[in-house]
Amino acid sequence: MPARPLTSPSALADKIRELLRARGLSLAEVSRDSSPGSPGTRFGHVPHNLYDAIRKRRFSPSLHQVAALSALSGYRFVDWLELFELHPDDVARFQVAFPAPRTVEIDSRTYQSRPVVPSLRDITRFSLAETLVPLSRWVAATELHASPPSTSGPDGRFRFVKIGSRDAFAFPDLIPGSIVRVDQTIPDLAQGEEESEFSSQLVLVRYGRGLVCTRIQSRARNRIVLCPTQLPYAPIELELQKEAEVLGTADFEIRPLISFKKPTVPPSLASYRPPAALEGSLSEQNLGHLIQRARQRLGLSFREASGRTRLIAQELGDSRYFCASSALSDYEAQDSPPRHIHKLISICAVYFISPEQILQAAGISAGSLGQLPIPLRVLRDQTDESPTQEAGTSRFMGEMERQFRQMPYFLYRSIAGLFGLPRLSVRDVFWCGEKDQFVHPSLSGAVLLVVDRRKKILRSNLSCPVWAQPLYIFLRRDGSFLCGSSTQSNGILSIRPCTAGLSSMLRLRNRIEVEVVGQIVGVVRRLHDERTHSA
Repeated sequence: MPARPLTSPSALADKIRELLRARGLSLAEVSRDSSPGSPGTRFGHVPHNLYDAIRKRRFSPSLHQVAALSALSGYRFVDWLELFELHPDDVARFQVAFPAPRTVEIDSRTYQSRPVVPSLRDITRFSLAETLVPLSRWVAATELHASPPSTSGPDGRFRFVKIGSRDAFAFPDLIPGSIVRVDQTIPDLAQGEEESEFSSQLVLVRYGRGLVCTRIQSRARNRIVLCPTQLPYAPIELELQKEAEVLGTADFEIRPLISFKKPTVPPSLASYRPPAALEGSLSEQNLGHLIQRARQRLGLSFREASGRTRLIAQELGDSRYFCASSALSDYEAQDSPPRHIHKLISICAVYFISPEQILQAAGISAGSLGQLPIPLRVLRDQTDESPTQEAGTSRFMGEMERQFRQMPYFLYRSIAGLFGLPRLSVRDVFWCGEKDQFVHPSLSGAVLLVVDRRKKILRSNLSCPVWAQPLYIFLRRDGSFLCGSSTQSNGILSIRPCTAGLSSMLRLRNRIEVEVVGQIVGVVRRLHDERTHSA
């Protein structure tokens, strides 16, 4: 990912002066109104020598100082963060990249008031009934455009969770590292006198040990049982509203097919233990307890968490994102946030906390802050207020929005890294068709396939079953595509197709009758359809 352009200290000071002047304020007034002795002061003190400190590179705002600037100027809190080159949207980017021992929710909000994402334009007519078609035949990438605000998260219709490696109740229907979208429409749960069959749908359940995505069995007296699919997790019986809460139904999975962590069954989930009472949400805790509980929920040590913050600091090129092990321990013992907001962003990314939860735990209410957007010409050094194109009239994008109902724009910075790609282009993505035409369990319900075109050498894993072998896309001589696993011998490819209707084995001459396009490294697939229920 290219480095963000940095604003010079003098230019930053001039921008702040311009913003305050536009609101009829001076720095002296802001400093006086934010001082501890001022009546009604609730946020941090803005120093009177702010401009000089910025020019001498000695100033890094605290969370409460930014809140004071927002409240007194009337401009949005997140826009002030962006002005100081602090980006809460980086949180989701690293949450997608980091492995999660336990199932956790990813912060799917878009914090920028006018986020910018890539767009597509149609280059030819398309038919969604076709199977295995590269998107580059239908669309091409175009300029960036401003996306609509995200409504994901607890207040929207959809949540996004990352499946953990230690509580993979739904394996192999869902694998560790997969990003799963959850429709927060609560399914009907049979509560009769007799127990029901196992649910065909995967649901997200919050209980005393965190989150889990699993199938359930409804029982009498308002009780459910968490039912593992294959791994020997102990079935857990819970009482709704007291010991468990059903949050919604899983409908889409974004599954990486390479380098995913194998699931394990910890002793604490292998045998029966009395269920714990349902605790309050993380946002209901004070800051120190919030950070501590989030770390313990994941099962991370201070050293492991510190190592992850080091990776964030290296990726973003700023040592202030690094948190030492001792500092992480201190943050759990105090109620005040760290001095540098950079460290809060790292903590949110490592512990899978949303910035909104941090603000609430720090006593900062979004309703008491400014709501006016900072002009783009000030915020991003642009000459007009609409420099980016709005979403075009691409028919294909319209069909995608109809299929997915809401596009996960928060993933566009991190989706390539999830599949092990340096960047993602339309040439790497294949449309699978509207009908389920694949017999491979990982491709059941597939909508889109992601292909690494750099990996053209066929490899097989002799210690894995047939369904776990690497999958490839092949281009046949007639211009059609097929996918499957394969081995090569004396220039002959023995291909085991994944598409229904083809023979169980094809033997084709390499680079004469067939050519390897690349290895399938990811799949986007539907989950809620009955046909996607794997055996």
